[in-house]
Amino acid sequence: MSDEPQRGSRRRTRLYALTDGRTAAPHTVLTMDTTITAAVTEEDHDGLPTEWQAVLAMCPPPNGRAVAEIAARMGMRLTPMTLLLGELADRGLIHHRPPLEGAETTNVHLLMRIRDNLARI
Repeated sequence: MSDEPQRGSRRRTRLYALTDGRTAAPHTVLTMDTTITAAVTEEDHDGLPTEWQAVLAMCPPPNGRAVAEIAARMGMRLTPMTLLLGELADRGLIHHRPPLEGAETTNVHLLMRIRDNLARI
């Protein structure tokens, strides 16, 4: 599956459909810079909604992607994406790790990798 969102469709899937009808906020709270990695293999994607499969496919371990990047690639606003990812986390389909601490962001090589990855988007 491609990392790029499909742009041909004008209809957007409603959030309640993406979260299997749950309307309450998920237990897992994510920020835009939380890193997401898939917790299941690609073979385990069968039977999951298409949008869930797309998220899991673009977040392979060990690196994964930030919530904001996933939202941008899926063409979805940040708030619905955090709710969707919270649902996936609550179901054990993804792992999440908090943003880097201040001391970790002084690593020049890490900052260069971030810059390069952002330039590719």
